[in-house]
Amino acid sequence: MSYPAHVTDTVYRYDGTFQGFLCCIFESYSRKEIPAAVCAPDRGQISFYDSCEIVTDPARAQRVARGLERLGPTVKERITTGFLSDDPEHELILLRFARICFEKGPAAARATGDPDICAAFDLERAVNNEACKYIEFIRFEQRDMMLGTVIHPKNRILPLLRGHFCSRLPDEDFMIFDATHGIAMLRRDRKVQYMVMEHYDKNTGQEELDWQKLWIRFFDAVTIEQRRNERCQMTHAPKRYWKDMCEMGPLVRRSKMRKQPDKNSSFTPCADIKICGILISIYYLYACVRSRAGSRQEICPAADGKTEKIGEFLHDGRIAAYS
Repeated sequence: MSYPAHVTDTVYRYDGTFQGFLCCIFESYSRKEIPAAVCAPDRGQISFYDSCEIVTDPARAQRVARGLERLGPTVKERITTGFLSDDPEHELILLRFARICFEKGPAAARATGDPDICAAFDLERAVNNEACKYIEFIRFEQRDMMLGTVIHPKNRILPLLRGHFCSRLPDEDFMIFDATHGIAMLRRDRKVQYMVMEHYDKNTGQEELDWQKLWIRFFDAVTIEQRRNERCQMTHAPKRYWKDMCEMGPLVRRSKMRKQPDKNSSFTPCADIKICGILISIYYLYACVRSRAGSRQEICPAADGKTEKIGEFLHDGRIAAYS
């Protein structure tokens, strides 16, 4: 791919912020050059190339941001999402991608045959795929009157999780701790903030452990041992996510800790399901009788507060997280 600039042996160093990265794009145009690398402070690698310190200027960053707006949502989303990647060369890839789009227009973003366009597309896809996995596999626990969890992602995906969980848990305060990057997303009183954290101590209280055992018991009860396929399971739920999922943790690893059912006992997962089915049927019949009796006596169903209790149960954080 030809560029209206020459590739130099200069390394751009910036402060690691998105505004600083936009200033790197501006500097590339003003110097009419493509740098050999773009480095943030946390990747202070030794290089034999000349170094150029890029100062973050909000005015210059705003000019580049307006240019990305004119290129359309596809280009803008690819750059903002790709910037969350932990690929050591993601800044340089996105800078080259931005220059191509500024030169050829927004249609260039679909030309995945170009290696620079394809590399930017791969960055965006990897970040989005990991965020989608964590939306499915996050397991919250109750701690200090709020929900908390710890994750170990490869990329900085907390901003991509914000919208889903804020809308999924609108009445809950929660915190998601990214242990890989030492950043936590805290939502309290309907306000979200990001803060630096070193570690997260899991709740070891008996009540929380009982909830986890209940979830593990349900997971075991619905498992059909004869149809287990661990290779297929690892395809849908990669193994690196397992350490953050209580049902897949060391306590329930089938290869070591899972107990085989006692042959002399009739209490098996299948029996659990049958018993649950019988209890649900009995409760349903009891509810039908109560509802008919209530209709004959013209009593409002919410008069005794049961409707409000059910509403509180359905909005409980654990139910919302596991459903």
